[in-house]
Amino acid sequence: ERKTMNPRNLLSTVATLIALVAVGITAGAAQAEPQRELVTGEITVEVHAGGTVTGTGINCGIDCYDSRSWYDDEVPPTNRLTATPGTGWAFGGWQGCTSVNGQSNKCDASYSEFGSEPIIAAFYDVMAPSVYLHYPASDQVVGSSMYAGAETGDNDRVARVEYLIDGQVVATSTTGPFDLNIDTSGVSEGAHQFQARAFDPTGNNGITAVRNFVVDHSGPAISLTSPVTATNATHPQFSFDTTSTDVKTIGCLIVRKGDDADYSPCSPNQWFAADTPDEGDWQFAIRATDNVGNITQVVHDFVVDRTAPDAQFTSGPADGSVIKVGNVAYEWNVSDGLPVSQVCSWDNGEEVACDGSASRGLAAGTHSFKVTVSDEAGNSTSISRSVTAKKDGDTTDPDPDPDTSDRTAPVVKIVAPRQTLRSARKALRLKVRCDEACSGKVTVTGAGGIRFGGRVVLNGAGVAKLKLRPTAKVRRKLNRLAMRGRRGAEPRFFNLVAKAGLKDAAGNTGKASLRFKVKA
Repeated sequence: ERKTMNPRNLLSTVATLIALVAVGITAGAAQAEPQRELVTGEITVEVHAGGTVTGTGINCGIDCYDSRSWYDDEVPPTNRLTATPGTGWAFGGWQGCTSVNGQSNKCDASYSEFGSEPIIAAFYDVMAPSVYLHYPASDQVVGSSMYAGAETGDNDRVARVEYLIDGQVVATSTTGPFDLNIDTSGVSEGAHQFQARAFDPTGNNGITAVRNFVVDHSGPAISLTSPVTATNATHPQFSFDTTSTDVKTIGCLIVRKGDDADYSPCSPNQWFAADTPDEGDWQFAIRATDNVGNITQVVHDFVVDRTAPDAQFTSGPADGSVIKVGNVAYEWNVSDGLPVSQVCSWDNGEEVACDGSASRGLAAGTHSFKVTVSDEAGNSTSISRSVTAKKDGDTTDPDPDPDTSDRTAPVVKIVAPRQTLRSARKALRLKVRCDEACSGKVTVTGAGGIRFGGRVVLNGAGVAKLKLRPTAKVRRKLNRLAMRGRRGAEPRFFNLVAKAGLKDAAGNTGKASLRFKVKA
């Protein structure tokens, strides 16, 4: 049996089916539409050297980073960056960003995911360093070295400073503050020009104006004022002069040649003197410096000699002779270690220069002849003779001497060579001179019981060279004195007295004495 559906129920069922279909269609549509993703990117800017970069959210120099987010279905954003160079700098270009056409200092930077490479804006230095000379001063005078100093400045930094003389580099400093001592010993004397030139790392350079200076390698001009070359003074003095206006210090000394001593202050055109206790070779020295350190040293050698020249007649009438009127001639020899001058006089008249011989016509009567010999040091010796001149046939002595024997004492002289206590311990050396044959004793004494003795025998006029040997007791005393002298406990020199008494063949006695010193 067939059943028939109620029309109302049928409509309800159809509506339900339609609704189900609509829901299914809607669900399918929802499943087909994709989800949008949020993307985050960043820009990092680096500025190399002197300048700034600006853009949206960017002020590089202060803030060099910006970030932005967008959906992945959107066009990624960009940021227009502008590079601005600082003073003394120029923009060099971009790296990691494409320049805007026609505007090289601008670029459109894309935001990239985190960790991307930075955008670099490069600047380069176009400003030269500033440089100013502090030293040397204008027109400064320098010697073998010169202090140089410069003040520098730069928008970046100063890498080095060169110093130039007459346009040529003579020194370079790479360490601030760039001061140097410059060797000018090889620079010629006279006027020169000095400059300093500063460089930055890029090679930009600035140079100072020329500054004049003067090089002086010559020490002060020193000239001695008529210095003696020989003297017998115990306190000789010297003076000097200078035409230099830049003298700073002057020192003088008088010292035995070969010894050392300190200079003492002295002044031009003033006497400088010192003791010279011993005979021998000495020196007067001057050491002068100028304001830049140049040195002048002047050394003058001189001799201290207190021994008189030796003079002996070699021909001519003997002293006291009776001769015929007419021409009389004398000759003599002179010995001395220094140049000598000689003057002669007859009958105590005017002295005239002579040299080893002299002659004169003598009238009847008593006459005298005298020779005076002086050495360069001022020591002098005189020898003389007197005669009686008579006419032919008149040879009788008007006042005969009943005793016709020799009554003239021999002339004796003692000379002591330079020596020391140490050498005297072996033998003390003396020279004894006699003007005729003679003989006798010589003694030498000193403080503290020091005594030497010896004997002289000369068969004719001449010199005896003695070596007086001390006794064992005296030798021990000399040893003690020498040791004390080396320690400074005794004076530097030891005084001795030599005495000689010599007789000639007639029994006349000639005596001589000499005070001298030996070095401790």
